Amino acid sequence: MEKILILGASGALGEYILKECYSRNFKIRVLTHSNEGYQKVRSYTDDIWCANAQEDLTKIKGITKGVDYVISALGKSVSLFSPGPNSFFEIDYKANVNILQEAKENGVKRFFYISMKGAEEASEYTIPGIHKLMEDALKESGINYSIVRPVGFYSGLNDLVIMAKRKVIPLIGDGEARTNSIFHGDLANYIMTEFLNLPELKEVGGPQIHTRMEMAKMIQKKIGGEIIKIPKSIAKHGSKLPKLLQLDEISDKLAYFRYIMSNDMIAEEHGKMNFETYLDQIDTEDIK
Repeated sequence: MEKILILGASGALGEYILKECYSRNFKIRVLTHSNEGYQKVRSYTDDIWCANAQEDLTKIKGITKGVDYVISALGKSVSLFSPGPNSFFEIDYKANVNILQEAKENGVKRFFYISMKGAEEASEYTIPGIHKLMEDALKESGINYSIVRPVGFYSGLNDLVIMAKRKVIPLIGDGEARTNSIFHGDLANYIMTEFLNLPELKEVGGPQIHTRMEMAKMIQKKIGGEIIKIPKSIAKHGSKLPKLLQLDEISDKLAYFRYIMSNDMIAEEHGKMNFETYLDQIDTEDIK
């Protein structure tokens, strides 16, 4: 029986990948950095490594021994409402590169990395740019790999749900930019269904294409709030203010939010859950 190491297994996407691997009877090893993460994954495996991969090199030494495949859903939240002590570079790049080096040393058959659409065409922005750095490291490593770029997750719009609860739904530009975001569970299912048939690079979207305005109206119908259009020029200058105040993380997130809200983000359609169904099944009281 083949063994999979899952990075970020306690996160939104990683937990679904963990469940998919478990249902397919893979042997599973996971990496987590917190007791909360440990509690989430302990029902699926007792092979749990607890460490911060970006800094605890001694604690991750040998983590890929006996592992056939690595799947990395390890990354920092892009939510404006989820600040953290570590940077995007430390988590999305440094931690993943440290595991990649271990994978090379221990003969892992393939490394699967969950990147994002925009890593290529928007690499001047911090968040997609750091994903591009990791993609480049994979390509140069000599290891077999698959890079999966989702166009975005439904949960990525939870920030708009939070704002709607505060009576405002901001849109950058005219709201006509289109996307087919995907549900985490659908992406996890796609990855594990295709698995070794995945190419080196695959961009994946959800089952329906909507404009940002259409999605905002769905949120408005579910939550309430007023949809307010913000001109791109104002949003651009606004995203620079936090950087002047040395709030680089907020600035990077605002710049990325502006980019995805004002550019088409579309890829091959997969999955079953549409955005309206996602909104119907979430507990808005848990989103604060």
